[in-house]
Amino acid sequence: MKERILEALAGFGGARTVRQIAEALSAPQDEVEAALGALETEGRAVETRKGGWALPEAVGLAAATIAFQRNGTPLAQPVSGGPALTVAVSGAARCMPGDLVMVRPQGDRCQLKTILRRGRDTFPAYVRIERKQPRGGPRTRAELKTVASAVPCDTRIPYEVVLTGDLSYVRNDQIALLKIERYPEMNRPIYASVVRVLGNEGSLPALMRAVAENQGFATEPEEAVTLEADAMPDGVGPDDLAGREDLRGVLAFTIDGATAKDFDDAVSIERTERGWRLGVHIADVSHYVTPGSAIDEDAYRRGTSLYLPGLTVPMLPECLSNNLCSLMPDMDRLALSLTMDVEHGSVVDHRLVKSVIHSHARLTYAQVNRLFGGDDSAVPDAVRQALLDMRDLSHALRARRQARGSIDFEIDEPEFVLNEKGEPTEILLEPRGEAERIIEDFMLAANETVAALARDTELPFVYRVHEAPDADRLHEVEVLLDSLGLYARIGPKPHPGVLQAILAQAKDHPARDVVRRSMLRALKKARYDNRPLGHYALALQDYCHFTSPIRRYPDLTVHRMLKTLIEGRVDGAARMAGRMADIAADCSERESAAVNGERQADNIMTAAWMSTQIGRKFDGVVTSVTGWGLYVGLANGAEGLVHISTLDDYYEYDAVRRRLFGTATGTVFKPGDRVRVRAVQVSVPLGEINFELLPPRQDEEAEAEPGAT
Repeated sequence: MKERILEALAGFGGARTVRQIAEALSAPQDEVEAALGALETEGRAVETRKGGWALPEAVGLAAATIAFQRNGTPLAQPVSGGPALTVAVSGAARCMPGDLVMVRPQGDRCQLKTILRRGRDTFPAYVRIERKQPRGGPRTRAELKTVASAVPCDTRIPYEVVLTGDLSYVRNDQIALLKIERYPEMNRPIYASVVRVLGNEGSLPALMRAVAENQGFATEPEEAVTLEADAMPDGVGPDDLAGREDLRGVLAFTIDGATAKDFDDAVSIERTERGWRLGVHIADVSHYVTPGSAIDEDAYRRGTSLYLPGLTVPMLPECLSNNLCSLMPDMDRLALSLTMDVEHGSVVDHRLVKSVIHSHARLTYAQVNRLFGGDDSAVPDAVRQALLDMRDLSHALRARRQARGSIDFEIDEPEFVLNEKGEPTEILLEPRGEAERIIEDFMLAANETVAALARDTELPFVYRVHEAPDADRLHEVEVLLDSLGLYARIGPKPHPGVLQAILAQAKDHPARDVVRRSMLRALKKARYDNRPLGHYALALQDYCHFTSPIRRYPDLTVHRMLKTLIEGRVDGAARMAGRMADIAADCSERESAAVNGERQADNIMTAAWMSTQIGRKFDGVVTSVTGWGLYVGLANGAEGLVHISTLDDYYEYDAVRRRLFGTATGTVFKPGDRVRVRAVQVSVPLGEINFELLPPRQDEEAEAEPGAT
């Protein structure tokens, strides 16, 4: 109904009443009125002063989400795209980060008109409880006044916070999760009560919980979720096998990281006359998580699992993610099994069934990589030949993908070695081995095959899409490459293979990471959509997320839709069709929150490690240049700022070529330069590191130091 109304409003060319819209659509007036209310909350329709309804742009308005700069200035990011607008606030209402608002654009500024939906009703904060003297001074200690306030952990919340309610169990300098009782208004603070204490202010585990809560990932489940989880079965029963293909005799096994607990994908392989038959078996989470249940609604709100150093916040209760839906070895488990016949790196046929499987081994990436390194004893005899066959198939799939022009950024993610207090003692950057690449290649093939099936059958679906980059952003990459001596013509509409060739050219360049980051920034963000818009970076027409329903809600939705296809439930698919767009948009938003949280947590942990290295010298590479200084990256992934005020000259910033130029010395700093720095200052809660620039390393200085390149 909502989409029909939007189409009608777009065609009217002006505002229409509820009755007029209902008549045009031949729909019940009460249904139209309810749908319009929902569209208004979403910022997709507005009610005019005369009681008519129109699209926001038709009356000079735009829906936007609120973000804040570090100085407390609110910005409105239009939902329809385009640059952020500085918000001019009038009236009593005050916006918060994440709020959905209606604004009236005026050039690069906008006027706040209405707050449509609050982005949050809780946030973590540092508790401040003080005992102050009343006016005139106290006569007794009992007359000291207790003042309870809080400082938001999120520095983007620029308002004072007054604590209300029961504070008997809260102590000064703790981090607590607060519930907003009254939102800020003109000259009035936020009034909030304490939901629970997250830990002490100096505790890194408490900071990790605060990061999770700040991004909307509750670190404790709701009671209704716990009750449903407690009622789950312990294992697969006879009734669960109805309508399933018995694949327990297939040699399937899992390959994951050493610390993984949720195994949602198993693989199998056999040789054929013309190639291989690859099996990708994915845990059937949808068998246990039913739409509308407390577990399902909680999973939808989360959208994804969150992985922070020392803290995993799962999308599903552990009884599912770590047990019933985890493809553990020597256990019968329910799955959706996709079998693909592969010839010369291309999937030529496939079959998708509901199944019961039995994982025959739980392998780690390290074990499999040792096998490929020549250690035959690293894995059980029963799976050795299968793994060697998988390596051959992986090479064929990858060669086909590279020939197609798929972009592989090969960015290593940091891993933190933590002590018993949750503090980092080491930062590791582990490159992907052959085992990791095998699983990646197989999952990519499965995701593409399933997405093509959905498009061919016109199944209502959630696709993973990645649109082509903007020409202006690509031109910025060209300018950077020129400054680095990597001459390349990208053009306004390059095939992704052009970008992949540039990455290959920069592979051995000192600024290779700078090139990768610059290119990533130039590309648009991948997201979810109910339309098969293609995936630019993978050079694919069809793509989705099918392989991780334990930790991603889009995958769970994809499973539900595929099962309507397998079971021939056309009516079931039709009923879900109207929800696909909303699910895609909401899951994209939750994914973005998870990425932000994981980045913030990594920065905090990196700063915590660097706080133990104050005064140490490091070799690094300039990763970016701004008007306020140089960002320098170390070999272990740590990055810090050399502020322009600490440099030995007056420097001018060349924004086009992204350089700093010393007006007296002629010294130039640009991305990719090798530099020597000393760690001088760290803010752990903010995840910020400050360096000072040192003269180049002397030949006689041979000390090996952490983070040296």
